[in-house]
Amino acid sequence: MPAPIRERLAETAEAAHPREAGGFLACERRGDRLRAVSHVDLDNEAEEPTRRYVATVDERAPARPRVFYHSHTSAASPSGLTETDRRNIPERFALVVFAPHGEPYSYRLFRRGLLPWRELPVEAAKTDESPTRARLPRLV
Repeated sequence: MPAPIRERLAETAEAAHPREAGGFLACERRGDRLRAVSHVDLDNEAEEPTRRYVATVDERAPARPRVFYHSHTSAASPSGLTETDRRNIPERFALVVFAPHGEPYSYRLFRRGLLPWRELPVEAAKTDESPTRARLPRLV
């Protein structure tokens, strides 16, 4: 994920906080990897926007390959996919931006398989010198 895209995601999450933010990353394939090339945010239409993200997918959504993203804004919410996310996200790829205080703390990417979701690594672009925000460590 190039720095300008990551910065735009951060700005969107911070501006929406404490409401969850979301939208799509338009991507291009590079071998077995996806590279984000642009960002489209969509309004949160959920009845409880501080706890859920719901949006109408319209013509603004980029063509596939694309990644659906949304933020989790509560410190009590998990940094990964919730059971609600697992049941309701229709896309093949989902990025969770964990931003309990507005500023993103981690980015976690998931791909839907035949049955379960599987976590994939999120990497900074090779030309990006800023550090990535890795997934949160598991608490034992």
